[in-house]
Amino acid sequence: MRYLAKITLLLLLGLWLTQITGCSKRDPVTLVAGDDPDMQAAIAKSRSTLPEFWAAFTERKHGENGFELKVKITDPQGTEHFWTSDIARENGRIMGTINNRPEIVRTVKFGQRIPLPEDDLTDWMYLQEGKIHGSETMRLLLKTLPPEEAKKLRAMLANP
Repeated sequence: MRYLAKITLLLLLGLWLTQITGCSKRDPVTLVAGDDPDMQAAIAKSRSTLPEFWAAFTERKHGENGFELKVKITDPQGTEHFWTSDIARENGRIMGTINNRPEIVRTVKFGQRIPLPEDDLTDWMYLQEGKIHGSETMRLLLKTLPPEEAKKLRAMLANP
């Protein structure tokens, strides 16, 4: 388990449903090897485009909302990646609220507000006019979905 990184596969769909229904997240997950080259490339792309996230977060010129950051958390149990919501910059720190239930690590809980070290951010997303921007790690996992589900999720992406 130590070398597996938990990546939420349908979390974006959960985010969309959460915003519409107000329900909490409880989404299926996919385990991906921590050294998977495709996942590492998706994380690298997310990290390199983080300024796009911060620009939209700060300016909100076109009704952007639903800002989330994915953070990698490691403890003695292993490594897990969590989407966090309620993003804020407070006193020079990035803060977020854990938005899914831990399956591996035991040092955080669903709903817990935590600091998000920038070096541990692995993805980002936001909504604009109902379309998802960012979320490179989820895009990578689309190929694991049944074709009809993948088609529905792609339709939700700003740049499929």
